[in-house]
Amino acid sequence: MRFKLITPPGLLLTTALLAIYSVYAFMIGSIEDSTPLLVGCALSVAATYGVAMMRPWSRFLVYLLSAGFIAKLVLSIRDGLRSGYFELHFESGADALHSQAPAMLMVVLSVACCVLVRRHFRLARAGAEK
Repeated sequence: MRFKLITPPGLLLTTALLAIYSVYAFMIGSIEDSTPLLVGCALSVAATYGVAMMRPWSRFLVYLLSAGFIAKLVLSIRDGLRSGYFELHFESGADALHSQAPAMLMVVLSVACCVLVRRHFRLARAGAEK
């Protein structure tokens, strides 16, 4: 007996990452009493549901969450540079750059999720038009 995968692997990855982000945003948003993170959590929960159920509207939430994450990361790095945080806590620029590796991985995963969601819904729309 063969099982047919209902949800494409790219959407499974996206759904899993959105679920992880939802939990993270809720935990940090609750601890820090951060309304933006709690709003991000709510949007992420909606996006997780939408992607898992293969709803075309969910791609816009994935794009929005990815753009918001990347924008917040850029602002945090900019603020760290302006305040001297990296010079204070790291011996060299290379060490400071290496400290950003996890964040850069998350940026790559965010962009990959956007590409996967876009590709899936574009192909689904093209198939529905035939």
